[in-house]
Amino acid sequence: MSKIYDKFKHGVDATTPDADELTKSKHPKAAYIILYIRNLFIGAAAVLFICSFFMDKIYHIPKGIGYFCGAVAYVLELLLLTDFFKKKVHHKEMFMVYCLGPLYLLMGLNYILK
Repeated sequence: MSKIYDKFKHGVDATTPDADELTKSKHPKAAYIILYIRNLFIGAAAVLFICSFFMDKIYHIPKGIGYFCGAVAYVLELLLLTDFFKKKVHHKEMFMVYCLGPLYLLMGLNYILK
């Protein structure tokens, strides 16, 4: 059990930005706030997707709102990675943000308009 916990902890540590990474930004306090808000939108999207499994007739509404929450999370991720558009980041690192953000918007519209 300890090995599983260590692997999980290492995965979380590898994906969570360090305080040093956020304080190198020109807006360190704002970066913490944006990171927190991004995580809230990700959590809201997950809850909405789970709730949609239990709704038979109106499942498309929470899914649509969940996709919009995911799109907002990608926009906030864009702000964090580019240091509020002050830093140029290579397009290979931004592929998910550039492709999946607009895709989430389109999928959200599809579910809402259904």
